[in-house]
Amino acid sequence: MSARTRTRRDSAAALHDAALLDIAAEVLVADPSAPLSEVAWAAGIGRTTLHKHYATRDDLLRAVAHRALDRWEQVVAAADRAESDDGGLRALVEAMVPIGPQLAFLWRNPIFDHVEEIGRRWQRVESQALAVLKRAQGRGVMRADVADFWLLHAFHSLVYVAAESVGSGHLAPRDAPDLVVETFLRGLGPPQPST
Repeated sequence: MSARTRTRRDSAAALHDAALLDIAAEVLVADPSAPLSEVAWAAGIGRTTLHKHYATRDDLLRAVAHRALDRWEQVVAAADRAESDDGGLRALVEAMVPIGPQLAFLWRNPIFDHVEEIGRRWQRVESQALAVLKRAQGRGVMRADVADFWLLHAFHSLVYVAAESVGSGHLAPRDAPDLVVETFLRGLGPPQPST
């Protein structure tokens, strides 16, 4: 087998593996106690095939967590590079809502609180996301007196709810970024009268 053929097959296997992990995240967010047979069925593979990839449930959970972190790191890095008046805020929302199931998998699983490697990656990507939010603050897009922890957690909460609402059909995917940004920047109070 040539190096070129091997690279193409390796890429195809990685793509298949990534799709499997994304499907696993969706299944496990919908039902955290779902058996591996349900994950395999949703992915269109047999349970034996799933076990060839991930010998135990714990192996699968860690792989799904790392895949979610990979995707989160990618979207935060892209938003960090965005050139916009809002410092990349909208770009961050637009990128995070579609990966809602992966983020929900991370955010709703307390088992990862004790996995050092995942914790380090999580802190690093949260710091990068906070840097985007702080840049938006610095550009006057939002109040400067909001504490970092509140800024980050309020933002994550809105992204989480938007992604859940898109998943349940209550919110159109195209409407989600506008609703998140508007709620994040202006809240839910009545519009301020123009002067």
